[in-house]
Amino acid sequence: MDFKAKLLGCGAAVAFTLAAVGGAQARDVKIVVGVPPGSGAEYGVKAFAEDLAERTDGDLNVRIFPPSLLDLKQTFGGMRDGVVDGGYLVLNYFPSDLPEAMLPIELAMLGKNPFAMAGAMSEYIVTCEPCVEERLRNNQVPLGNASTGAYGILGTSPMTTVAELEGKKLRAAGGAWSRWAAAMGAVGVSLSGNEIFEAVSQGTIDGAMNAPSELSSIRLIDVATDVTTNMPGGTVHGLDVMSVNRDFWKSLSDEQRRDYLDAAALGNAATTWKFANDVAENIELAREQGINVHEASPEALEKSNAVIEADLENIAKIATETHGIENAGEKIQRFKELVAKWEGLLPMDRDWTAEEIADVYRSEIFSKIDESSYGL
Repeated sequence: MDFKAKLLGCGAAVAFTLAAVGGAQARDVKIVVGVPPGSGAEYGVKAFAEDLAERTDGDLNVRIFPPSLLDLKQTFGGMRDGVVDGGYLVLNYFPSDLPEAMLPIELAMLGKNPFAMAGAMSEYIVTCEPCVEERLRNNQVPLGNASTGAYGILGTSPMTTVAELEGKKLRAAGGAWSRWAAAMGAVGVSLSGNEIFEAVSQGTIDGAMNAPSELSSIRLIDVATDVTTNMPGGTVHGLDVMSVNRDFWKSLSDEQRRDYLDAAALGNAATTWKFANDVAENIELAREQGINVHEASPEALEKSNAVIEADLENIAKIATETHGIENAGEKIQRFKELVAKWEGLLPMDRDWTAEEIADVYRSEIFSKIDESSYGL
């Protein structure tokens, strides 16, 4: 069965529909979220859907389709081919199609503040001509990014010092975390998400470098005894919940594109807020369950920061040799500056609402996009 036939067959399986308010002029926007309900991505798309319907007086109404239509890896092609108008993309999955986007994604270990990382990634991508061009070649228009919460260490013993890390086998989500582990005296182990619980419970690994939200989402709370909250850090900030099919984008009026951009700011903010809030809630849950919650020692943090800085040369080399990126060092420096800028705009020393974060994204990024020319 081809994708378009599959789409027609999934009409009854729509997870979330906003009824049209604008009568005959109303139009459905088909967005697929290729992960189970309850995810940060679904939360963000629902917030976007409500905001878009309100901004357009019901002329654009979102229908959210479940993973049974397109999974995470199928969504890229499905959006490109017009099976859906938009969808949740984890850009890390598509390095050969999106080599320019891989560079800031590889800078994962700079991530301490998810709100800042989503802002930095969004601003970098939409103002990077090669980044936009590679999406347009795939018949897609990038509309910002979201981020996971910052990674910690979820393990079966304290891991807060260099001595405690020595020889520990830790699940690593990618190359940056694996290199960090090796430089800190540990061993990075590549495992898929659904393998982590069994590996920790059987003692195959000593823990996982993951966002603390995984305590509940993959039940590590049942086997972990210790959590380090502020090391190693790092975020997955190539989460793309708002980008759209280019033909769909061209079919909108300038006014509709402006409304879509402004609502997309909230979609990115709400997705990131949900991931960050899940981290905070899981840390509190861990304490309630008697799990030891630690911060890394100053000495370990000092070494960690030095390791992360030194690894930038490796990332530049990977970008140049593997992805064919020109001027990788300059682009890395630009992204570092954007991270610093956004850490100043959205500091983590206060509580933010998704709406407040979205206002900053609109002011600094989305209001500066020309809806009459961008992506056309």
